[in-house]
Amino acid sequence: MKQILKNQGNPVIMLVIVLIFFSCEKHDFIDKNAITGNVGPQAYWEIASSTVSAGSDVAFDAQYYSTVADIDHAEVWYNIVETEEKNVSCTWATTFTYSISSIISKEQRISQKIKEYPHALAVWSDSLHAYFFENTFPVSGTLKSFAWSKPAAFDSLKMETYFGVGYMQHFKDSLYNLMKYADFKNMILGLSLRSDFKQYTDSTLDINSDSYVYHFKKDINGNTPVPTEIEQLYNDSIPFDKLISGASGYNVEYKRTYSLNANLRVYDKKDIYGTTVTKKIDIN
Repeated sequence: MKQILKNQGNPVIMLVIVLIFFSCEKHDFIDKNAITGNVGPQAYWEIASSTVSAGSDVAFDAQYYSTVADIDHAEVWYNIVETEEKNVSCTWATTFTYSISSIISKEQRISQKIKEYPHALAVWSDSLHAYFFENTFPVSGTLKSFAWSKPAAFDSLKMETYFGVGYMQHFKDSLYNLMKYADFKNMILGLSLRSDFKQYTDSTLDINSDSYVYHFKKDINGNTPVPTEIEQLYNDSIPFDKLISGASGYNVEYKRTYSLNANLRVYDKKDIYGTTVTKKIDIN
């Protein structure tokens, strides 16, 4: 009899254990209803403009309150992000468009305190149910944007400074690997390196279009390699700046700009703070 009761009792015990486990897993009362850690002041702010000039002040208004402790002061914090935009293109290619572009952003300085504001500046607003104040914070004059775009005169030193020491040769080598007969012809004749191109030219009848396709002369294997003389002209007689020369200047563009991500921290007298939503501000 004892053995029977024992066997009948085990499923019930197991069911209770499973239900308790399931309840803890899916309906954690503590997790749902308790707030752990310290609670800082509630804060909100608006900035006057999302675009400002380097060296100027950013105007803002803020409101905050706390139900836990007395307010002590507020602080504006922000980081600085640098963005570099680069573009270089060749105008001599006719069978394709050749352009190398990049946009790279990096954090130039981590977030840090910029300015502090005593709580005494704020006044209580019955309509807002919060303390309210207006003020500004500074933006450094060194963060002014800079551009080198389609210059009338080419400067190899600036090119190396803004694009890197090996950039010009990489651009030239990469372009060469993509060029076809028509591109070489347009470039060689356009730069007056040869008066005609006939000595390098052959043609094949395209039955589908009933027209001739012009190309470099074929070798013994039926291929149409770039003639040695053309390769030498490209390597020795065409400097990088000739590849990017255009009617309205050189086709090179470099732009460096800055932006910051700012927020307002409001501290209570226990040195616990609450923070506002971060605002992105572009600097020109």
